[in-house]
Amino acid sequence: MNPARLLDGLLQPLAVLWLGVTLYGLVKLARRQWRLAGCPLLVAACLYALGATSLPAKLLASLERPYAGGELSSLPPADAVVMLGGMTTPSAEDLFDFDFDAEVDRVVTAIELVRQRKGRALVVGGGMNARIANPGEGELLRRWIELWNVPQAPVHVLGVCLNTRDEAVRARALAEAQGWQRIILVTSAAHMRRAAACFRRAGLEVVPWACDFDGMSSLPWRWQDSILPSVSGFEMLSRYLHEVVGMWVYRWRGWV
Repeated sequence: MNPARLLDGLLQPLAVLWLGVTLYGLVKLARRQWRLAGCPLLVAACLYALGATSLPAKLLASLERPYAGGELSSLPPADAVVMLGGMTTPSAEDLFDFDFDAEVDRVVTAIELVRQRKGRALVVGGGMNARIANPGEGELLRRWIELWNVPQAPVHVLGVCLNTRDEAVRARALAEAQGWQRIILVTSAAHMRRAAACFRRAGLEVVPWACDFDGMSSLPWRWQDSILPSVSGFEMLSRYLHEVVGMWVYRWRGWV
């Protein structure tokens, strides 16, 4: 294993916790204190399985895989490209009053689709952090997009949305007002199944175009020489569970 990577792994709190729990369990095991050894070793095994193996990436990739391999040339033009929010954090200290999160692929992809003339307008969704005064994620992104003049197309904002269902309802109202028939929906690949179903249930003709293939992009390399658990696996597991439980909730509420 690369020494620099090993040192970086040892500096992570989760790795230190795992080493401590493992050492404690092994000490109890050496003293033949079977019951006292069992619990910490079980915890250490779970931490390792979720933080140092490809299991979380495989779970997340299972949601992403149906939307992989798309060819831009085969994407049919639509009236608008609708980009879902959830990619920024309000930040008064940053230049544009927001900080990009890991889902920044959404805005990059949506802008490129409009630049390639796959949609005649760009629609920006998103919510806001109620604890910090701001006009909402969509409005902050619109200001940045128009200031940089990318793309050269009308930019519409859905306003402050509570969730994907709210974005779908507002997008439907905007589509009716603009006379749009078809939209291209842009969001993270793991989120696309629930999002597309929600927008279709709202009455929109949707062409899904996914991005942010975090699970699939991680599979070929991330755990090839990993011997210490890290938080990245738990972050992927969290995203996977969020989508699985979210789909159950949306079905229960009749939103998909």
